[in-house]
Amino acid sequence: MRILLTNDDGIYAGGIKELITELSATDEVYVVAPKDRLTGVSGGVTFDRPVRVEEVNLSLGEKKAFAISGTPADCVILGVDVLVKDIDLVISGINDEPNVGDDIRFSGTIGACREAVFSDIQAIGVSLEYGDRGYFYEGAVRITRRLVDYIRDNPLPKGIFLNVNVPNIPQEEIRGVRFVRLGRRRYKDRVHRVFDPYGREYFWIGGTPLLEEEEDTEDAVLKKNYIAITPLSIDETDYHFLEVMKRWKIE
Repeated sequence: MRILLTNDDGIYAGGIKELITELSATDEVYVVAPKDRLTGVSGGVTFDRPVRVEEVNLSLGEKKAFAISGTPADCVILGVDVLVKDIDLVISGINDEPNVGDDIRFSGTIGACREAVFSDIQAIGVSLEYGDRGYFYEGAVRITRRLVDYIRDNPLPKGIFLNVNVPNIPQEEIRGVRFVRLGRRRYKDRVHRVFDPYGREYFWIGGTPLLEEEEDTEDAVLKKNYIAITPLSIDETDYHFLEVMKRWKIE
């Protein structure tokens, strides 16, 4: 397969390098990724300024690699339309923090996947759970390899992509794979108010995730050291409520 790799951590991030090395052994791997870290940009596309492209040599087995001044979604657009073309699969990651629950709405990793599916190309987003012992990429690389090999003969349905979250622990400690629904991830204390030395206020947006106990979600199985795989759709229509709305008398 012709695989386009991208991410939102930047083209020189450790996770994407691990995927290049693994997948280039069996497939044509092309890399189109942001020059710098661009986390939290969702599916944003650059309309208000030019997007610069620089071909780079990562020497990891890739066919070609390009560093882009734009967003992950820009990378997919440029890769699909101009730089590579004829792509069979887009893989976004390995992200260095999880993409679960409500967080996917502003994830650059997921934004790249959505952009791929908008172009009728299969996509997988791969992310690591938080960890305090460094980054253990082996589990994420292994499940990505298995998904690529499966999708090779069993294509994903149109409009669907996979969101994969992997425990950030040694491979031998991972207990298996679970297919789960998207959960919730809400935050407390999302805005931190600060004053500079001149008394001018400014703000940091972040917060602490609320601990919400939900069964059969990404967070729930990650806590039990399972890999979480969630199928996501670009069709956000609520068909059940649409049928309800058709009975509204508002004309």
